[in-house]
Amino acid sequence: MATLTYWVCDIKDDHSTYNIRTKTKKEAVMKRAEFGEDSYREPRKVVIEYSDAFDLATWCLGEGRGGE
Repeated sequence: MATLTYWVCDIKDDHSTYNIRTKTKKEAVMKRAEFGEDSYREPRKVVIEYSDAFDLATWCLGEGRGGE
């Protein structure tokens, strides 16, 4: 099983489409400061386990998964 790890700063007052997503926590903190700390929550770590590229694509495209 492979894993994909990334960081998310959830937007407070809009759709999860506008969340900040980055490869590192440091980058998430920098982007949050750039876009306005009052508009985004603290960075949180997301880890996805998948078996192959199709499994990962299915996970990403599933209903409600884009906000993870």
